[in-house]
Amino acid sequence: MDLKTVLTSICDRWKYKLDETSPGLFRLDVAMKQTDGSLRYQYVYAWVIKERYLGKDVFYFNSRCGVYTPNINLYQMLKESSYCTYCSVIITNDKKTDGTPCESVVVHAIQPIELTNEAIINDVIWDIATNADIIEKNYFGGDNN
Repeated sequence: MDLKTVLTSICDRWKYKLDETSPGLFRLDVAMKQTDGSLRYQYVYAWVIKERYLGKDVFYFNSRCGVYTPNINLYQMLKESSYCTYCSVIITNDKKTDGTPCESVVVHAIQPIELTNEAIINDVIWDIATNADIIEKNYFGGDNN
């Protein structure tokens, strides 16, 4: 299964913007319709990690919510993460846009290539985007990241 082909198909279906920001690294701009009819957008990144799952390749997806600080209510954030189906909320080493090291709150999912299909990937992308958007809004002040 080719990641670019699958992402192109999903993005064409839902009218998401898809960019290949560097070879093999894809950025989807996922549009989410709100109850008032407006749209919110969330970036979801995707790439292949070789030999990650029992020596086999995986599709890796993530969306950055914001920079972790000790002031974040992790207890409440973890409770809210119970809405995740395919994804999970993690804190990972990262860099700010100026290159300064930091730790970021990220919503991510790992899909073994041999155990997935386009329908599952479509659901993974939606799951990451909606959960990252909620965390970003509730803990980081909205679309700042």
